[in-house]
Amino acid sequence: MNIVFFGTGEFSTKILKGLIDDNQNVVAVVSQPDKVNGRNNKIKFSKIKEFCLSNNIPLFQFEKVSRDGEDELKKLNADMFVTASFGQILKQNILDIPPLGVINVHASLLPKYRGSSPIQWAIMNGEKYTGITIMRTDIGLDTGDIYFSKKIDIDDNDTSSSVFNKLAILGVECLHEFFENYDYYKDKHFPQDEKNSSYYPMIKKEDFKLDFNLDAKTIFNKIRALEKCYFIYNSIRYIVGFANIVNMKGKVGEILSCDSKNGLVIACKEQAIKVKLLQPEGKQMMQAESFMNSKKFVCGDIIENS
Repeated sequence: MNIVFFGTGEFSTKILKGLIDDNQNVVAVVSQPDKVNGRNNKIKFSKIKEFCLSNNIPLFQFEKVSRDGEDELKKLNADMFVTASFGQILKQNILDIPPLGVINVHASLLPKYRGSSPIQWAIMNGEKYTGITIMRTDIGLDTGDIYFSKKIDIDDNDTSSSVFNKLAILGVECLHEFFENYDYYKDKHFPQDEKNSSYYPMIKKEDFKLDFNLDAKTIFNKIRALEKCYFIYNSIRYIVGFANIVNMKGKVGEILSCDSKNGLVIACKEQAIKVKLLQPEGKQMMQAESFMNSKKFVCGDIIENS
């Protein structure tokens, strides 16, 4: 069948590559418009645009596909649309174009974790597993009928990046299964259980700020999920790339350790976190123990970051 693929980020690119490697006939790709880099004011191509240019795949970039893309998409005579982390909601005029409908590769076990950041929220909430759902796209937000789901474990040391990579591989496998057995699956979709549904919003800038009034487990999960959480100490922003939980106590936000042997340990509401990767403002990410040689931190100081 002829397929038009909708996607923008790195996850989408891996799914698209899987479709191409699986010899599916992708006649065109629809992606979000190019973004301008705020630092140098230059246009930055998405991963999927770079992939399309390298593989001579026709690419459309509509500011609002439901408003601007209907006529062009009809001309492609596609049998089916496939979406994966596209970033725009498709309205009914677009959903009605392909005769075989629109399917979505969603990075959660629906009906849980609907929304644009399911991987991050699952880790933040301490989930032990997540997965991929192949679903029919309808007018709602991740509310369409489900064909099937497959799950993976989330390990304690997993971050959003590592889970992202696992799910991209699983997403490719699920699409292969779907198309390999299309005659079986085409009529085997079932509605979602609304009683068990959950929706989580897009991650915002303020979500990256650490609050040591929370317990260490919550902070640990947040650091794993967002990977660029930060705190401010002596007017300098420090990004935490990874941390562990340690069984130490102190006042909320208190620096319990800050030497090259024991590293940087900060007290939370319950227990403490030991920072493993630290990026001082304007510098590269580094081992926290190494940065402690700079003597920038003082034990007993309170990081008031809430």
